[in-house]
Amino acid sequence: MSQGSSTIEVLSGPQVWGELRSAWDDLLGRQSDGIGNLDITAGLDWVMTLWENFLKAGDIQVLVLRQGRECAGILPLYRSGKRVRQIPCRNLSQLPEIYAGRSGFLLREPNPETLQQMLQYARTRIPAWDVLTITLLRGSLHEKLFLELAAANGLATRVIEEQFSPYIPLQENWEQHFASLPKKFRSTIRNGEKRLRERGELSYRECRTPREAAEFNSAVEEIERDSWKETAGTSIASNPVHKAFHRAITLRAAEQGFFSGHLLLQNQQPIAYVMGLLYNGVFLDLKESYRNTFREMSPGHVLKSFLFTRLYVHRATLFDFMGRCEEYKMKWTDKTYCRSTYLLFNSTPRGTLARWVGSLGNPAPKSDAPRQPDAPLPANYEGSEQGTEREPGRVKTTGRTIKV
Repeated sequence: MSQGSSTIEVLSGPQVWGELRSAWDDLLGRQSDGIGNLDITAGLDWVMTLWENFLKAGDIQVLVLRQGRECAGILPLYRSGKRVRQIPCRNLSQLPEIYAGRSGFLLREPNPETLQQMLQYARTRIPAWDVLTITLLRGSLHEKLFLELAAANGLATRVIEEQFSPYIPLQENWEQHFASLPKKFRSTIRNGEKRLRERGELSYRECRTPREAAEFNSAVEEIERDSWKETAGTSIASNPVHKAFHRAITLRAAEQGFFSGHLLLQNQQPIAYVMGLLYNGVFLDLKESYRNTFREMSPGHVLKSFLFTRLYVHRATLFDFMGRCEEYKMKWTDKTYCRSTYLLFNSTPRGTLARWVGSLGNPAPKSDAPRQPDAPLPANYEGSEQGTEREPGRVKTTGRTIKV
């Protein structure tokens, strides 16, 4: 498809990875410098790892918009099945919809014309889909463009889910940051560190290189075997696909220079970890846990006190907790952002039917908006994470029924 000097081509599989590295990195780098923008989970390495582990290297379609010699936009798509109010629909989604954080549209210039060309191509040239699933940051320019273009083209959209996550803007230095925390919480961190030091040699380690990433992965498995997740059946090792994905992304991120893993050790034995990615000044907390035997000493919070000190050395500006607004995270911050998941209904017979049936009753979207706890939390509460898994997003499976 061409429009003036613009053309769109469709790439697939390994062809994508070989041809788009430079362009993909450039587009992401232009719009990933703050909490209101994309994060590294919209990047090529994350998408490659999703493709290899969740889609088993299956068919994908990556739309590439070129304006002259420049790559102006990239839209990576995959297919799945989805039921909308029991209507079986053929679903089209961006690859990061499988499992990601703050994703959106990869555009050189986020303007209506560029996005219009890509969505129009998807509607008219990619056959056999009834609904498009897309998750966008609430209030972002990408959300505004998407909704305006849908309205201009007479396409119905509906929010089906809202996911809130906490984040922390880093202050001038760790001393200032620590002083801004609630007094009781500062005591929790100090007392936890003191008690851990009384039991043996306490040390901290940051892992960045591929060799360190491999050692970090081994430490993670060791810690998780002694965490509540092992009993609950939600540890990394309990799900082979998740285990393979996290091992692969840590190694690939280390090779590309944006892996940032953190370990707390006692007597040289790992007792807590934070698995993260550090890109363009933003740290993503992918997963974290600690040995259950050390729970009363708040090892997760103690580790973060070391981690934040290190982030200031790296000149980071933001810490993104990702996932849900669990109590242990909200001890660190009261700031959140919202990711809204939309369905866009195509004008196919099933898309039209799903749109009509979905409009009946018009229920509120599923939401995990943070709520105040019913009772004050103990001063040394760390958050067991029980009942929720530490994931940056959520895995969307085929055949899911969406009540819209």
